[in-house]
Amino acid sequence: MSLLSALPLHPQLLKALDKLGFVDATQVQEQAIPLALAGTDLMVSAKTGSGKTAAFMLPLLHRLQTNPKPKSGPRALILLPTRELALQTQKMFERLAAFTQIKCGLIIGGEAFKHQIASIRKNPEVFIATPGRLVEHLEKASLNFADLEVLILDEADRMLDMGFTESMNTIAAACNPDRQTLLFSATLSHQGFSHIEAILTRPESIVTDTHRQAHSHIEQQMVLADDGKHKEKLITALVKEEGASRVFVFCNTREQCAQLGSTLQNQGLKIGYIHGEIAQSIRKQVMNRFRDGKITILVATDVAARGLDIQDVDLVINYSVAHSGDDHVHRVGRTGRAGQAGKAITLVSAIEWNQNSSIERYLKIRFELRQVKGLEAEYRGPKKLKKSGKAVGSKKPAKQAKATGAGKKSTKTVKVKHLKRKAAPPRVSRDATASTNPEGAPAAKPKAFGASATAKAKGPAKPNVEGFSPLRKRK
Repeated sequence: MSLLSALPLHPQLLKALDKLGFVDATQVQEQAIPLALAGTDLMVSAKTGSGKTAAFMLPLLHRLQTNPKPKSGPRALILLPTRELALQTQKMFERLAAFTQIKCGLIIGGEAFKHQIASIRKNPEVFIATPGRLVEHLEKASLNFADLEVLILDEADRMLDMGFTESMNTIAAACNPDRQTLLFSATLSHQGFSHIEAILTRPESIVTDTHRQAHSHIEQQMVLADDGKHKEKLITALVKEEGASRVFVFCNTREQCAQLGSTLQNQGLKIGYIHGEIAQSIRKQVMNRFRDGKITILVATDVAARGLDIQDVDLVINYSVAHSGDDHVHRVGRTGRAGQAGKAITLVSAIEWNQNSSIERYLKIRFELRQVKGLEAEYRGPKKLKKSGKAVGSKKPAKQAKATGAGKKSTKTVKVKHLKRKAAPPRVSRDATASTNPEGAPAAKPKAFGASATAKAKGPAKPNVEGFSPLRKRK
């Protein structure tokens, strides 16, 4: 591993690195910075906490510092998936550019549009943005990227997962085609890259590590749980047992996040929670309080799992098992930053067993089973396991037969109810019964009764199944 001071960077940048105490270049910095300085397009796979922000920020700042163009429009754009990550990147930019005159503007959702217009009019060299709000500015023609020299896509796989493929292509099309493009991602095998490959020109690929094996220094455990209430008690006990002073708790939904946050607050814990529907100003305030140590536990959805660099996170607890192995990797990456030891604990209920097992298989590890004294779960795990680690269930054909039988029974019950509730009036012809109106009531009595007389002569009419169709639909 080389020293950052050995890289061909501008003296003002080396001065900022010295002040920040950055000495050794990480693996991704060592490989990416020289190629980025040479103007090459890059596709980089790097784990969270590997120093990738500096890997693209330092060559960008070097380019702008050594070749000033005061009369040009914006010269660089850094695109990120979430507001929190954009704010964090802005802070890192300000630290690394502290001894230069280079300024950046921030364009993210949740903030006043007119304030961002004022920032755009100042014409900063660099913009840091999220896709949704940036597209709005492009549609209103409040931004012009004709002079853009560098486009950086950070957490590109996450932007694709969030449905920003079209936005990314729109933004790239609005940029100067004669530019350098740097793409950073947790993986370079994401299937969505085929939809944005035209953004880059003959890129070099750098893979510094596999994201599946990125957290070998993090101890991973699982605790069995019966239900949500049990999980709430387990979280309180685990935080106390670990003596943790800074804890991330992850939930799958906004509803879980808000409910768990309120419950833990009522227990007197120093807690905050964030999710996508909370106003940006409040989210920013909560994150700052967590960084400053004024909050012990931060409950969050996966909006906070990507890229956020918060030092000294002692513990990550998964209240809900993550939707995917990638999501789990990024949650766990909030602890054990910069190679330090960390711990992650996943709370697993009966219905989450198979999903957790899939994540273990994806990571090629088994989580250590842990119990909390006095809070042992009644659920002890599956009685039988497949080779994959998933629970052995009943055979599929049997399940289908059971479901089919239940469906037939349900249909009969509905018919009987309708027959009792809506008995057919006497002497109404079959044709008249079939012409029920949309509300399910019989049609008006016909003027001619010949059909009814015929039906009577032939004996009782057969049940008119069609006559009850509107009732079933209405229900």
